[in-house]
Amino acid sequence: MARPSRIVPLLFCVLSPWGLPAHAWAASSIAAPVAAAAPTRTRSALAQFEHDVLSIAALRGEADRLAGAAVLARAVPGLPPVLTYKAFLKRALAAPDAGPAVQWVALGRCGTVGPQPEDCIDRAALHRLEALAPHNAAVWLLAFDHARQHGDDRAARAALARAARSSEFSTYYGTLLKSVLQTARALPMPPALVRQLAGIGGNAYAATYMLAAGNVMYLPSPAMAPVFETCRNPGTGIRRAQCRRIAHLLAWGDTVIARAAGLALQQRLAADAAARARAAAARRALTWQTQQFAVLVLKARGDDALAGRLVQLVLEGGTENSIQAALLREAGIALTPPADWKD
Repeated sequence: MARPSRIVPLLFCVLSPWGLPAHAWAASSIAAPVAAAAPTRTRSALAQFEHDVLSIAALRGEADRLAGAAVLARAVPGLPPVLTYKAFLKRALAAPDAGPAVQWVALGRCGTVGPQPEDCIDRAALHRLEALAPHNAAVWLLAFDHARQHGDDRAARAALARAARSSEFSTYYGTLLKSVLQTARALPMPPALVRQLAGIGGNAYAATYMLAAGNVMYLPSPAMAPVFETCRNPGTGIRRAQCRRIAHLLAWGDTVIARAAGLALQQRLAADAAARARAAAARRALTWQTQQFAVLVLKARGDDALAGRLVQLVLEGGTENSIQAALLREAGIALTPPADWKD
């Protein structure tokens, strides 16, 4: 089933036997290590700031901006009806330019609404995504997991086949992070709140990024465990070909965890030693990149220029992987680790 992602760098993750971070068994997404901000939702400074920026967002009509406001509103207590998650999402879905990213937000419209949403997906939104984005393997992996959970083997096989025939894996992470960040940047953040989110000496760029990333972490994302279980011993026929194709799509997916999962699958399914070595080297490089990115995000809290560039990269668009790589390059950090680096 889809599960909320965790905001923790790979630097602090325990590796599973499959070579994936432990939290990857649930879902994806690496961002700043600021999950501590989430439990402070009842603090008046944060709640008031979010109320104020949502009031401005309510004047917008673009689907992505409304969807971003919905993501931000989800965990804010005591909002008036017009500023709630459900209100923003309803408007976003009705907007003329509503696309797959909006439907992805609607996947979470099930169970209770709050900072810890239930582990479920909205079936109507999933069906709409199947029609709007039939080329997206992430959609079909959600359908695959749902079918397995309900014991529908036929539907699960069909969804896995559709995932393998897809041309991309996208959770619309970059689009939605940008939308939430734009919503949060509508007003200057009060200095006291900046200190609360980014620490003493922190800056508004970093605090705003952390607020946006801390909300995007609650978006649904395909769990990786069902795919790994299915592809553990896929044989030599169609199933193996499907697993290899899905591994390729994940390795070029839009999030760090998707890429980590894809490379781990590629290493397991490699046809020869050389292919296994290439996948292992790529996985090692990804772990290095993610660790170094986490260090930069921590540094950005007290570095206005670095934090400002991080925000600019998000606003320019791209995937989690491309944003991470761009920030590393601009900081002069190689994308491959030193030969003596121990992961």
